[in-house]
Amino acid sequence: MSRKIRVTQIGLGPLGRMISPYLAERNSIEISSAVDIDPGMEGRNLGELCDNSRLSDIDITADLEDALQANPQVAVITTVSDLDAISPLVERIVSHGIHVVSTCEELSFPWVTKPEVASRLDRAAKKHGVCVLGTGVNPGFLMDFLPTAATTLCREVDSLLIERIQDASFRRLPFRQKIGAGIEESEFRFRMAEGKIRHVGLTESMHMVASRLGWELDRTEDNVEPVLAEKTMSGDDWVVEKGMAAGVNQIGRAFLGDREVLTLVFKASVGETNPRDRVKISGIPEVDLTLAGGVNGDIATCAIVTNAVPAVCEANPGLRTMVDMPPLSCLR
Repeated sequence: MSRKIRVTQIGLGPLGRMISPYLAERNSIEISSAVDIDPGMEGRNLGELCDNSRLSDIDITADLEDALQANPQVAVITTVSDLDAISPLVERIVSHGIHVVSTCEELSFPWVTKPEVASRLDRAAKKHGVCVLGTGVNPGFLMDFLPTAATTLCREVDSLLIERIQDASFRRLPFRQKIGAGIEESEFRFRMAEGKIRHVGLTESMHMVASRLGWELDRTEDNVEPVLAEKTMSGDDWVVEKGMAAGVNQIGRAFLGDREVLTLVFKASVGETNPRDRVKISGIPEVDLTLAGGVNGDIATCAIVTNAVPAVCEANPGLRTMVDMPPLSCLR
């Protein structure tokens, strides 16, 4: 690409601030504006916020229309996980003829879980000739795109076991909070019942994989349990006492009839001793792919979002998913 892609960033919480330098270092990308609704962010300099001199000419605004005056081609949205909450913003941006890349987990594959919203976003994107993509490391890659791609090696696929086992000791504070690390088991179960402690996107990942294998799933399950600390552990900014919740163990299952064809294991806890990402395919041939140590979720999410920016500019208009996009790569 000879001309830089102009990007507006929407949402400058911990993840948004991590992504900014990734975007700034790319020769093909230029951050043209930045938006955050937090009144405390209004007027702050993005370069100072991210400690990156490349971003020193960008001041944060709370007014989306003001940010759009910079004529961005792509909006990178890092705000919420809930599709219903984010869809009005996506539609508003799309109406300006701007592509969207978002880390909203429920946007990764909403065709089964929220078909009406998905269809509405798809129509709007096609009407205005732009692409909308929900992506990240998970959902968006490790537990859906990667397993789907791995089945290309197979003559037949009977079932898949997909594991993401993480040591949360090194993750962002919001991530540790999301998995309940450091709270009492009773509090964990209370928040779990309210839907506040869980990995968002496991169901979307199951449907994404099934869609590419031609499987019409009869049902899915998504079950959450706490991982309890066997000893007291601590880090620079956290402490987990013995017996407290150290994290979450979440298992998604998908069935064809009574046969379990997809098993997704998401376990994230502080002090995990054997972190890994694994795809095990039962079929012809058997495939067992393990990424020892696991992929750093923060780095990978920032990289995937950044690498998606040029990809959405080249993709067909509409609501897209990672399994129907042209392959992404690290395009400098």
